[in-house]
Amino acid sequence: MRLTLIAGLVVLAWMAGLPNAASAMQGRYAREHPDYCAKAWEEKSDGRTVCGNRAFCAVHKNDDRISRIVCDPYVSQVNPLLPSVTISQGGLNAARNLTEAETRSECQPDGRKDHVCAMSWMRKRAGESDDRLLPAHMKTAKLALRADLSVYLFPTTVVRLGIGAGISGLMKVSWNLNGNGARTTQSTRLNPAEIDRLLVALNKSDFWRLPHEGRHMGGTDGEVAAVEVSVPGMKDEAMDIIGDSEAVDLSVLVNAISQIIRDHWRNVPA
Repeated sequence: MRLTLIAGLVVLAWMAGLPNAASAMQGRYAREHPDYCAKAWEEKSDGRTVCGNRAFCAVHKNDDRISRIVCDPYVSQVNPLLPSVTISQGGLNAARNLTEAETRSECQPDGRKDHVCAMSWMRKRAGESDDRLLPAHMKTAKLALRADLSVYLFPTTVVRLGIGAGISGLMKVSWNLNGNGARTTQSTRLNPAEIDRLLVALNKSDFWRLPHEGRHMGGTDGEVAAVEVSVPGMKDEAMDIIGDSEAVDLSVLVNAISQIIRDHWRNVPA
């Protein structure tokens, strides 16, 4: 009963900060309550359910079924048989511009194409038929990205961004204010530091080797994200449950995108 109450209070406190990053609770709680979490891991109690992070999981991830579930966000699912790809600012700047087809999504939930991508249901949730990866008024780019962010039961937040010549960037975000208010769309230019942060996260996530549909575990009504990225000659997509700032795989890229969103706008479920 006591552990259930503690977990409940933690969840309530976490939700009070909406709509900040949806899956920050677990890693944050472990960092803020190291003594409680160390004891929970030592005793193998149910308190571990709010005490996952990389440090604890490096030691305890295979203790039992609960530990494997709690530690799942910190275990990578990349395919080691695929080639590793690194996208750099210099490489992008030297690359050709994307073709029109390369700036269009391969994911078509309305049946216009045979390709069935992992996140077609996310596109239906967003209620958008526009298949562009780039912001509407961005005509040329070296990299195009669309992210559909589904936080709790809120309508999907849709992010489109492009990186162009001279490492210039533009981001467009559509969301419901405070998660359930009026739909709004706003754009912002990305500064060099933000572009660098995105590329670092893209590479750190090992995006090009991720499964199209990740199977990471996460909290009920947490965050699910679908991301599609296109660079000249290469396009891919991935969908997964998003973990905290220490989680791996797609979480790395989505958390970086969410941080940039929060730096520019408030009240965005991302």
